[in-house]
Amino acid sequence: MSAPECNRTMEQARRDFALGRLSGAMLLRVPMTAGHWNVRLVGAKGDAGMLLEVKNLAPQVFASLDQAVQALEQIGFAFTQLKVQ
Repeated sequence: MSAPECNRTMEQARRDFALGRLSGAMLLRVPMTAGHWNVRLVGAKGDAGMLLEVKNLAPQVFASLDQAVQALEQIGFAFTQLKVQ
């Protein structure tokens, strides 16, 4: 059985990060776009979900990889490299 979907707004993601409820994140290319990205958050208990827009609760779309990374830093993640597999 797969882990439950647990989407979060930026405010919820910051709160959950501060409480140790987030263990990581992935940057996903938006299908059929040339350079837009979504952020998928991974919970400490195996749950995962998209970072959502507050206005419409749709997955937030970032126009560049830099913007997506800045969102992760605003949540609280800190890193010095991006590794591609």
